[in-house]
Amino acid sequence: MRKGFLFILSFLFMTGLAFATDGDLDNPFFGIEQDNNKSAQELVDEASILFKDERPLDARSKLLKALEKDPANYEAQMLLGGYYLFHVGHYRLSIKYIKQSKKLFEQRYGQPPYSDEKLKNDHARILYLLSESRLNLDNYQGALDTLDEYSKYYYGLWYPGSRAWVLMKLGRLDEAIRIARLGILTGAEPGRTLNILGILLSMKGERQNSLKVFNEAISYELALGSTGQPATPLNNSGEVYREIFLEDKAEGSWLKAVSMPDGCEHVLPSLNLVILFNEQLRFERAKWAMDNFESCIVQFPLRNGEEHRAFVHLARGRIALHTGHIDKALEHLEEAMERQQWFGKIGTDVEDLQVASHISMAQALRAKNEELRTKLDLSPLERVASIKQRVYNALRAWWLMRRATQILTDQLNNIEDLYVRNTDSMIEYFSFGEALKSIPSSILEQRIDAEESSDQRKNAKLYYEAYLIENDLGSKEDIQKLDKLINATREKADEALKLHLLLLKLSLLETKSDTYRKTALLAYELAPASIRNKGFKLPIILHNFSSSEESKIQGGNFTAVKNSPYDIELHRSSGKFTLKFSANTKGVHYEAAGDSIESAIDALSEKVFTE
Repeated sequence: MRKGFLFILSFLFMTGLAFATDGDLDNPFFGIEQDNNKSAQELVDEASILFKDERPLDARSKLLKALEKDPANYEAQMLLGGYYLFHVGHYRLSIKYIKQSKKLFEQRYGQPPYSDEKLKNDHARILYLLSESRLNLDNYQGALDTLDEYSKYYYGLWYPGSRAWVLMKLGRLDEAIRIARLGILTGAEPGRTLNILGILLSMKGERQNSLKVFNEAISYELALGSTGQPATPLNNSGEVYREIFLEDKAEGSWLKAVSMPDGCEHVLPSLNLVILFNEQLRFERAKWAMDNFESCIVQFPLRNGEEHRAFVHLARGRIALHTGHIDKALEHLEEAMERQQWFGKIGTDVEDLQVASHISMAQALRAKNEELRTKLDLSPLERVASIKQRVYNALRAWWLMRRATQILTDQLNNIEDLYVRNTDSMIEYFSFGEALKSIPSSILEQRIDAEESSDQRKNAKLYYEAYLIENDLGSKEDIQKLDKLINATREKADEALKLHLLLLKLSLLETKSDTYRKTALLAYELAPASIRNKGFKLPIILHNFSSSEESKIQGGNFTAVKNSPYDIELHRSSGKFTLKFSANTKGVHYEAAGDSIESAIDALSEKVFTE
C-alpha cells in the first residue's frame, strides 16, 4: 500500500493574477453581488487569487459564475478541473472539466506547438491535470499517453516522478527505475522522485537502498517546512520496515507520519498502523489510529472520501470483528465492499482490496454463525429464522472465500500476496491460511516451496509453515507441529499469529481434555472474542447451578471444569436469574441478568466475549 504523491502545483493559482493578494477581504473585489457586473475573465483572475489565499470554495463559486457568462472559457474549466481533482477528490467530475478545457483550448488556438508563452503554460497545465486525473481514475495507460504528449513539447520538474509512478502501475519496473534515477541526476523535483525511486527499489528487493532513498526524501520534505510532505516517505519507509519484520521501527515511522501536517492527506499511514496493531492484538490502539485519522480528515471538508472511505470501513470492520462486535463488523465490511475506491496514487490495486474485504467478510459471517448457533433464548420461530440465516451466511462465506482465492490465483500473478507482508497487500497474514485451505495441498506446497526459495526473511518462514499445516489440518500429529510454531512466535510482534495457531490447535482437541482447557485459556487471555468467533468454549468453574442449568450454560460458549481462573456464580431472586463472571487473577467482573436462565446466559456471553 505504498503511498504515491499528492502534489498540487502552484500554477493552479498563478494564472494571470491581476490583483494584489494582501488586500482587505471586505473589499468589493471579494463580494458576490458585484460578480454579476464582472466579465468571465475577471472572475477567473479573482478565483486564482482565492485559490492562493486557500479559499477554494469561494474560488469555485466565481469559476461557476464565469462559466455562466462564458461557457467557452477554457481557463475556468481548467481551474475547476484542478479544484475537483485536488480539493475534493471527485475524479470523474474533474476529468470532465479538464477534457472540456483541452477541447476549448485547441478549438481556439489550434493544435500544438505554440509560440506564445502563456499558451504554452496553459497547455502544459491542462496536460498535467489530464494525466493526474487519469491516474487517479486508475487509467494508467491513458495517463502515460498524456505524459507522452506532454513530453513532446514541454518538460517540468515533476515529470520524471510522475512518469516513473505510472510506469510502476503498469508493471514496467526497470523502465520506471531508469526514469527516476535519470530524473534525480537531472534535477527533477526531489521529493516525489526520491519517493518513487525508494518504492521501486523496495519492489526489486533492494530494501536497504530503498530505506536510504526514503531517508533522503524525508530530510528533503522536512526541510521545506510547512510546504513539505514528509508523511509520504515516512509511510513508505514504515512499510519496508514491516516487510523486514522490524515492527518497532515501522510503528515509529507511521506514528511520525500521522503527526505531520500532511499526515492525514491519505489514509495509508493510519491504515498501516491498524494492520500492525491488529497483528499485535492491540485493538485499542488500532481503534485510536482510525479515530485519529477521521478526526484529522475533517480539516478537508470538501473531500468526498473516494480516496479513503473503503479503507476506513475495512479497518473498522476488522477491529469490530476481532473484538467481538460482529454486527458492527458486518456493516463496515459491507461498506468496504460497496464503496468506490480509486488506487492511482497508491501501490495497492482494486484486486488487493477485493481479496482483503472478501476474506474478512467471510470470517465475519462465520463468526456471526457461531454467535447465532450458541444463542439460547429463542422462540421456535426465532430458531427457524436463525437456522435459515446461518445457512445463508455459510453459503455466502464459502462463496466469498472461493472468490478471494480465484482473484489471488487468476489476477494477482499466481498468488503474489503469498509473499508475507507484501507491501501492496491488505491481507491479514496471521489468518491468511483460512483463504488458502481450498487450494490442493500439493499445489500450495509447490507454491510455498518456490516462495521460500527466494524469500530469505527468517520470520516469514513461520507463516509459510503455518499455512501448510492449516491446509492439511486434521491429524493428532499436527498438534506437535502447531506447538512448535507457537513456541517460535515472537512476543508482541506475532501475537495474532500465535492466537490463530492456538485456535487451530483447539480444533484438534477434545473439549474436556486438560490440554484443551490450557489452550483455550491462553487464547482467551490473548483475545476474548476469539473463543466465540471460532465456535469454542471457555473453561469456567460453575457455582450454584442445578444440573439442568449447568447443561444449558454448556450448550453455549462455556464448558464446566474444576480448575480455571474464571468462574460464574448464579443467583436467583424474584424470578430473575443473575450471573456473575469473575477472574481471580485479574479482577475482571461481569454481571448479567434475565427473566430466564437462557436470556441471562446470552447477556453474559455478550459481555464476556467482547472488548
